[in-house]
Amino acid sequence: MELAKMLLDPRKLAILRIAKNEPVTVKQMAEQLQEKPSRLYYHVNKLEEHGLLQLVETKQQGNLIEKYYLTDNTHRGSYTLDRSMAAANSDFILQELLRLIQQGIDVVDVHLRKGDTQQRSLAQVNIAHSSLDPREWAEKMHNVAQALSTAETKVPFNLAEAKLGAFESQTEQDEYVHVLLSYRLKDVPKPSASEEED
Repeated sequence: MELAKMLLDPRKLAILRIAKNEPVTVKQMAEQLQEKPSRLYYHVNKLEEHGLLQLVETKQQGNLIEKYYLTDNTHRGSYTLDRSMAAANSDFILQELLRLIQQGIDVVDVHLRKGDTQQRSLAQVNIAHSSLDPREWAEKMHNVAQALSTAETKVPFNLAEAKLGAFESQTEQDEYVHVLLSYRLKDVPKPSASEEED
Protein backbone atom coordinates (compact mmCIF):
# COMPACT_ATOMS: atom_id res chain seq x y z
CA MET A 1 0.00 0.00 0.00
CA GLU A 2 2.94 2.29 0.66
CA LEU A 3 3.99 1.79 -2.96
CA ALA A 4 0.46 2.55 -4.18
CA LYS A 5 0.41 5.75 -2.14
CA MET A 6 3.66 6.87 -3.73
CA LEU A 7 2.43 6.09 -7.23
CA LEU A 8 -0.71 8.15 -6.64
CA ASP A 9 1.22 11.15 -5.32
CA PRO A 10 1.34 13.85 -8.05
CA ARG A 11 4.78 15.17 -7.10
CA LYS A 12 6.37 11.72 -6.94
CA LEU A 13 4.82 10.78 -10.29
CA ALA A 14 6.17 13.99 -11.83
CA ILE A 15 9.67 13.13 -10.55
CA LEU A 16 9.44 9.64 -12.06
CA ARG A 17 8.39 11.09 -15.41
CA ILE A 18 11.21 13.64 -15.47
CA ALA A 19 13.82 10.96 -14.67
CA LYS A 20 12.36 8.43 -17.09
CA ASN A 21 14.60 8.94 -20.14
CA GLU A 22 17.85 10.38 -18.81
CA PRO A 23 19.59 10.83 -15.47
CA VAL A 24 18.74 14.11 -13.74
CA THR A 25 19.68 15.89 -10.54
CA VAL A 26 17.22 17.14 -7.94
CA LYS A 27 18.06 20.68 -9.10
CA GLN A 28 17.11 19.80 -12.69
CA MET A 29 13.88 18.17 -11.47
CA ALA A 30 13.08 21.31 -9.47
CA GLU A 31 13.65 23.53 -12.52
CA GLN A 32 11.25 21.47 -14.62
CA LEU A 33 8.64 21.42 -11.86
CA GLN A 34 9.19 25.11 -11.01
CA GLU A 35 9.84 24.08 -7.42
CA LYS A 36 12.54 24.68 -4.86
CA PRO A 37 14.96 21.70 -4.70
CA SER A 38 14.46 21.53 -0.92
CA ARG A 39 10.80 20.57 -1.53
CA LEU A 40 11.82 17.52 -3.57
CA TYR A 41 14.51 15.80 -1.50
CA TYR A 42 11.99 13.96 0.70
CA HIS A 43 10.13 12.64 -2.34
CA VAL A 44 13.33 11.60 -4.14
CA ASN A 45 14.55 9.76 -1.04
CA LYS A 46 11.22 7.91 -0.68
CA LEU A 47 11.23 6.90 -4.35
CA GLU A 48 14.83 5.70 -4.09
CA GLU A 49 14.06 3.82 -0.87
CA HIS A 50 11.28 1.88 -2.65
CA GLY A 51 13.37 1.14 -5.74
CA LEU A 52 11.38 3.35 -8.11
CA LEU A 53 14.25 5.80 -8.59
CA GLN A 54 17.88 4.78 -8.86
CA LEU A 55 21.03 6.75 -8.12
CA VAL A 56 23.05 6.11 -11.28
CA GLU A 57 25.90 8.62 -11.07
CA THR A 58 27.58 11.15 -8.79
CA LYS A 59 29.73 14.08 -9.93
CA GLN A 60 31.92 16.37 -7.86
CA GLN A 61 31.12 20.04 -8.62
CA GLY A 62 33.42 22.14 -6.46
CA ASN A 63 32.42 21.46 -2.85
CA LEU A 64 29.16 19.82 -3.87
CA ILE A 65 28.37 16.30 -5.00
CA GLU A 66 25.68 16.17 -7.67
CA LYS A 67 23.59 13.01 -7.66
CA TYR A 68 21.94 11.84 -10.88
CA TYR A 69 18.76 9.77 -10.70
CA LEU A 70 16.96 7.63 -13.25
CA THR A 71 13.54 6.01 -12.99
CA ASP A 72 13.84 2.26 -12.59
CA ASN A 73 13.05 0.87 -16.06
CA THR A 74 10.81 -1.80 -14.56
CA HIS A 75 8.42 0.97 -13.46
CA ARG A 76 5.37 0.16 -15.59
CA GLY A 77 3.15 3.15 -14.95
CA SER A 78 0.04 0.97 -14.71
CA TYR A 79 -1.06 -0.95 -11.62
CA THR A 80 -4.05 -2.86 -10.29
CA LEU A 81 -4.51 -3.16 -6.53
CA ASP A 82 -5.36 -6.49 -4.96
CA ARG A 83 -9.03 -6.48 -3.90
CA SER A 84 -8.34 -7.25 -0.24
CA MET A 85 -5.73 -4.47 -0.07
CA ALA A 86 -8.13 -2.09 -1.82
CA ALA A 87 -10.91 -2.96 0.63
CA ALA A 88 -8.66 -2.39 3.63
CA ASN A 89 -7.64 1.04 2.29
CA SER A 90 -10.88 2.10 0.66
CA ASP A 91 -10.98 5.61 2.17
CA PHE A 92 -7.56 6.50 0.78
CA ILE A 93 -8.25 4.92 -2.62
CA LEU A 94 -11.62 6.67 -3.01
CA GLN A 95 -10.04 9.98 -2.01
CA GLU A 96 -7.32 9.55 -4.66
CA LEU A 97 -9.80 8.42 -7.32
CA LEU A 98 -11.92 11.49 -6.67
CA ARG A 99 -8.83 13.73 -6.89
CA LEU A 100 -7.76 12.22 -10.22
CA ILE A 101 -11.28 12.39 -11.66
CA GLN A 102 -11.75 15.98 -10.46
CA GLN A 103 -8.44 16.98 -12.06
CA GLY A 104 -9.61 15.51 -15.36
CA ILE A 105 -13.00 17.20 -15.10
CA ASP A 106 -11.26 20.53 -14.43
CA VAL A 107 -9.12 20.10 -17.55
CA VAL A 108 -12.13 19.12 -19.68
CA ASP A 109 -14.11 22.04 -18.20
CA VAL A 110 -11.42 24.56 -19.18
CA HIS A 111 -11.15 22.89 -22.59
CA LEU A 112 -14.92 23.16 -23.20
CA ARG A 113 -15.42 26.66 -21.77
CA LYS A 114 -12.59 28.09 -23.83
CA GLY A 115 -13.94 26.42 -26.95
CA ASP A 116 -10.47 25.07 -27.53
CA THR A 117 -10.67 24.49 -31.28
CA GLN A 118 -6.88 24.88 -31.49
CA GLN A 119 -6.34 21.76 -29.32
CA ARG A 120 -4.04 23.56 -26.86
CA SER A 121 -4.86 20.83 -24.37
CA LEU A 122 -5.47 17.15 -24.89
CA ALA A 123 -8.39 15.93 -22.85
CA GLN A 124 -11.17 13.56 -23.74
CA VAL A 125 -14.06 11.71 -22.16
CA ASN A 126 -15.47 8.62 -23.83
CA ILE A 127 -18.74 7.12 -22.63
CA ALA A 128 -20.01 3.75 -23.82
CA HIS A 129 -22.94 1.53 -22.86
CA SER A 130 -22.92 -2.22 -23.31
CA SER A 131 -24.71 -5.43 -22.37
CA LEU A 132 -22.27 -7.98 -20.95
CA ASP A 133 -22.22 -11.08 -18.82
CA PRO A 134 -19.59 -11.13 -16.03
CA ARG A 135 -17.05 -13.05 -18.14
CA GLU A 136 -17.41 -10.59 -21.03
CA TRP A 137 -17.12 -7.68 -18.59
CA ALA A 138 -13.94 -9.12 -17.05
CA GLU A 139 -12.41 -9.69 -20.49
CA LYS A 140 -13.26 -6.16 -21.62
CA MET A 141 -11.71 -4.65 -18.47
CA HIS A 142 -8.61 -6.79 -18.97
CA ASN A 143 -8.30 -5.67 -22.61
CA VAL A 144 -8.64 -1.99 -21.69
CA ALA A 145 -5.96 -2.37 -18.99
CA GLN A 146 -3.66 -4.13 -21.46
CA ALA A 147 -4.22 -1.45 -24.10
CA LEU A 148 -3.21 1.26 -21.60
CA SER A 149 -0.32 -0.69 -20.06
CA THR A 150 3.23 0.39 -20.84
CA ALA A 151 4.50 -3.17 -20.36
CA GLU A 152 6.24 -4.54 -23.44
CA THR A 153 4.62 -7.96 -23.16
CA LYS A 154 0.83 -8.10 -23.19
CA VAL A 155 -0.81 -10.69 -20.94
CA PRO A 156 -3.65 -12.74 -22.49
CA PHE A 157 -6.99 -12.82 -20.68
CA ASN A 158 -7.32 -15.66 -18.16
CA LEU A 159 -10.79 -16.20 -16.73
CA ALA A 160 -9.42 -17.96 -13.62
CA GLU A 161 -7.41 -14.82 -12.73
CA ALA A 162 -10.50 -12.62 -13.08
CA LYS A 163 -11.74 -13.91 -9.68
CA LEU A 164 -15.42 -13.36 -10.41
CA GLY A 165 -16.49 -15.34 -7.35
CA ALA A 166 -20.28 -15.57 -7.09
CA PHE A 167 -20.64 -14.04 -10.58
CA GLU A 168 -18.60 -16.78 -12.28
CA SER A 169 -21.62 -18.94 -13.16
CA GLN A 170 -23.83 -16.03 -14.24
CA THR A 171 -24.62 -16.16 -17.95
CA GLU A 172 -27.26 -13.45 -18.25
CA GLN A 173 -26.16 -10.02 -19.35
CA ASP A 174 -26.37 -6.80 -17.38
CA GLU A 175 -26.21 -3.21 -18.61
CA TYR A 176 -22.90 -1.41 -18.02
CA VAL A 177 -21.67 2.12 -18.52
CA HIS A 178 -17.97 2.68 -19.25
CA VAL A 179 -16.36 6.09 -18.77
CA LEU A 180 -12.81 6.69 -19.97
CA LEU A 181 -11.32 10.02 -18.90
CA SER A 182 -7.94 10.94 -20.32
CA TYR A 183 -5.99 14.18 -19.82
CA ARG A 184 -2.45 15.51 -19.87
CA LEU A 185 -1.07 16.17 -16.41
CA LYS A 186 0.61 19.36 -17.58
CA ASP A 187 -2.86 20.76 -18.40
CA VAL A 188 -4.00 20.39 -14.78
CA PRO A 189 -4.26 23.86 -13.22
CA LYS A 190 -1.46 24.42 -10.72
CA PRO A 191 -2.65 24.71 -7.11
CA SER A 192 -2.03 27.97 -5.33
CA ALA A 193 0.73 28.07 -2.72
CA SER A 194 -1.87 27.85 0.08
CA GLU A 195 -3.35 24.66 -1.43
CA GLU A 196 -0.05 22.85 -1.88
CA GLU A 197 1.17 20.23 0.55
CA ASP A 198 4.76 19.06 0.92
